[in-house]
Amino acid sequence: MITSNPKSRLLLPSSDNEDSRKANIREWLHDIGVERIETEYDTGDGPADIYLPNRRIIIETKRKGKAEPDGLGGSRQNETPKEQLFRYIASERLREQRALDEGDNRDLPWIGILTDSQLWHIWEWQNTGLRYVVDWKGRRLDHANIGQLVKLFQRVVGKEWAPGNPTSLFRGALETLTKLYEKRSDERDVITQRELWYRQLKISGNQPDAKHEDDLFILHTLLIAVSTKISEMYGNADYRYGFASWVKNTRWLDDLYTIIKQYNWKQQTGDVLRALYMGLVDKSDRHVYGEYYTPDWLAERLCAVVIDDAYIEGWIRSGRGGAVMDPACGSGTFLYYAVRRIAESDPVQAATMEARELTDMIVKMVYGIDIHPVAVAMAKANVLRALPDKPSSPLHIYQGDSLQINRNVDEDAQQRIDELESQIFKVTSRCGVEIRLPLEFVSSLGFDSKVHRFVKAAVLKNIFPPGLDDGIADGRKQILHKAFQTMTEVCRDEGDDVWAWYIINQAGIYQLNNRISRIVANPPWVRMSSIQDKTRKNETELLAKELGLWAGAKNATGFNIASLFVVQCSKLYGMDNIISGWVLPDAAMKGGNWTRYINEVKPPAVYDLGSLPFPKHSNACVNILGVPKQEPQRLVLNPDEKPPDTREGWKSVRHRTSMIPIPQHQTKKSMWFDGKRPLARQGAILTPSCLVVLEKYEEKNGVIYGITTKSIHGTWRGKSFSVEIPKSWVYEVWFNKNGLLPYTLGKPRAIILPIDCNGKFLSDRDDTKWWRDASDKYNTHRGHGKSTPKTLEKQLDYHGKLSSQFPIGENVVLYNASGSIMCAARMNSKHIIDSSLY
Repeated sequence: MITSNPKSRLLLPSSDNEDSRKANIREWLHDIGVERIETEYDTGDGPADIYLPNRRIIIETKRKGKAEPDGLGGSRQNETPKEQLFRYIASERLREQRALDEGDNRDLPWIGILTDSQLWHIWEWQNTGLRYVVDWKGRRLDHANIGQLVKLFQRVVGKEWAPGNPTSLFRGALETLTKLYEKRSDERDVITQRELWYRQLKISGNQPDAKHEDDLFILHTLLIAVSTKISEMYGNADYRYGFASWVKNTRWLDDLYTIIKQYNWKQQTGDVLRALYMGLVDKSDRHVYGEYYTPDWLAERLCAVVIDDAYIEGWIRSGRGGAVMDPACGSGTFLYYAVRRIAESDPVQAATMEARELTDMIVKMVYGIDIHPVAVAMAKANVLRALPDKPSSPLHIYQGDSLQINRNVDEDAQQRIDELESQIFKVTSRCGVEIRLPLEFVSSLGFDSKVHRFVKAAVLKNIFPPGLDDGIADGRKQILHKAFQTMTEVCRDEGDDVWAWYIINQAGIYQLNNRISRIVANPPWVRMSSIQDKTRKNETELLAKELGLWAGAKNATGFNIASLFVVQCSKLYGMDNIISGWVLPDAAMKGGNWTRYINEVKPPAVYDLGSLPFPKHSNACVNILGVPKQEPQRLVLNPDEKPPDTREGWKSVRHRTSMIPIPQHQTKKSMWFDGKRPLARQGAILTPSCLVVLEKYEEKNGVIYGITTKSIHGTWRGKSFSVEIPKSWVYEVWFNKNGLLPYTLGKPRAIILPIDCNGKFLSDRDDTKWWRDASDKYNTHRGHGKSTPKTLEKQLDYHGKLSSQFPIGENVVLYNASGSIMCAARMNSKHIIDSSLY
């Protein structure tokens, strides 16, 4: 008989199964008012079945008859269930102590429960030791004593934890903010801040779509405001809102803070703001920045490898040294775990440092840069969440281009090579007014506070603040005084609440030169073909050539700028004996468009991660530089273990994975190579698909009428066109997807190709209106890189991959050009293949 309510199902379970009984406990907890229940919660040393955040209660469930404390059945070999439960509590207890908020009950004991939902073992753990809770040593639950459990579960430590995904908390605030922007979008300060926001995004070469600029600006304002308010909760510094300053002193911001302060934002492990960003920002807007968010377990592990004990001990002894940097810090995952790694290290524990002293040391040790202004605000909030105490000085996290790519466009306000040589840093206002600052001022100690004084005096129209020109050569003091006059005029004409923040961010990278001895990073995985801004693409290519990394030829469009970060950041910021760890696409181990990188860098330690970090995206590897040479290793999932979750810690993942040597294969020249050229060749690059791939069509009197397939990439995204062409232009083409299966073929696709039997384009093709229109569309939307084909014909026959298939032979073998599983089949008919096949 199935019982009708959670209490009855708890007391009279219908199944002996552990999962069923665990579900009964969860339902009953919800029924008695426990709203926040975490299942399979990562304690940092394994997943607890049920954890009640803010109540210090961990429940380990077993199937009927297996809730014996000293029996077998722990999650690790030779471990009892009681030992398993106490391991979880010990790990979570240590972590929680570092994240207690003001007002939390620090003396409330921990509760550990082992149960099969009928028999209950309950222990209480305080500083004085461990003991059974009275009468709960293997006691059977019944109607008479269930009330005692209710009372036990109703206790609280303090504020409720912030949700792991806080997106739902702020959707209402986003709607209200949209209405506020509609009322104020014409105000001077709002216009200035919006323009500076747009300029900062444009620096990356991926400015937002004009149709959605306002929506994205509003969304970024919300993210900045949320991040900054969290920062204010856990820091003492003067946190400014930058391009979101237009919401200061509004009822909207007060209401937002009312939501935020209800929660404890420190207790949630890892980058809690990452989920907010991913929940609110469209996937297409994240893709242009190459954002592959690092799982917590990988960030934690890489920080432990790169930030070694000897390095930390050196800082403790001397109070100075080279810093840890993430040059593409994003929302701060690596910075968060760098702080945790230092704070929890053996040298720090042995030094018994006070929380404030340790915090101030860590602030000096940890630096971050990101090109995205929203990411910088989120990173600051995440670092403050991880620090043991409130810092007494500003964090060293800045918005800027850590590659310091030479900018040829003045309005982008980035440092140019000739400016570095002349020792002048330039910032350009919204209206094009240039503020020139000596580099001695920009790179001086205490730069943040000096800029605040500089701008505040300009806002108040005061005299130049005494002492700000100390240490600057006489010839350039005049330049600084002139900059102050200009700043006064800009504040008067263009608004005044953003400039200190803007200058500090733009100049922050000059605080880092030759000060870094550790780097941990997951740089953007952006292919050259994905950079749509012509200026940015050209500048990136020039830097790649200067560093000896440029792939060129057919690999040019696939060149990945992640390789630039490894070489350029080590060159710009690194001290002697720098150690750096980089999460990169697995192509960084294999060659192709990474060949020059592999030859140039030769990392002494390489770890193949496969798809474990990014199961739905791409395989990855880790390259570590500056350590003794090691044999390449591969991280693999142990048999019958589940893949790691993004939010899991390394301790949990470590016990489910193994590191094994990567077999070293001896390669021989293939028999399919005749000494001059390979006999196996890749197919044609038949893109853009919206111009040449037919989705559906019909023939009438020798004419094809139809519609092309929708493209899903780049500037062609969502586009599809009607077709009217001669029947002779339609060819069947085989693709890897759905076209090639193991040992057999699937279905071909219909492709528009105005070619003759020798693969040559027809001379009268332009007589057809549809082809003329398609060629015009291609010229309008194509990329502008040097290697991008200038006509649709050259695009379709790129590197001769189409024409080389003619005359088409019979009895050829096809196999896939990419993918983790090889497929092959024999084709005995005459068809064309695309570049997804060989």
